[in-house]
Amino acid sequence: MMAGREVCMELECTLPEDEGEEEQRWLGEVLVKSRSIYMAELLIYGRGSRMDAVVGRYGNGQYICIPDLDTGCPLGRLTDTFWNQERLSFHVGEVDAVTIANALKEVSEYLGGGWV
Repeated sequence: MMAGREVCMELECTLPEDEGEEEQRWLGEVLVKSRSIYMAELLIYGRGSRMDAVVGRYGNGQYICIPDLDTGCPLGRLTDTFWNQERLSFHVGEVDAVTIANALKEVSEYLGGGWV
C-alpha cells in the first residue's frame, strides 16, 4: 500500500421517487484510507451507516468487498452508479447501495480515472 495522508470527500446521494413516495436526498462522506495500484481501502459514511470497503481489480474487472457486512460483488466502472447500485442492492439495503455507488464515483478521479 502507498503511504500518505488520508483523503476525505463529500458526496450527495439521491434515491429517486417510487410510486407514492418522495425523492430522498442525503449527504455522505468517503475517506480513502489507503491505496495501491490494484486496490484501495475506503471508509464510507451515509445516512446512519459506516462501511469499511476494499475496492480493487482482478482479471475479470473490478470488485468491492465489505467485510463488516459479510458481502462483496463485481463492479462496473467506478463512475457507473446505475450498474454498481443495481449489483450492490442484491447484497445491502437500497440506501446503502446508493451511498456506496456514489462514493465509488466520487473517488474514481482521485484513484486515477481509469484506475479500474
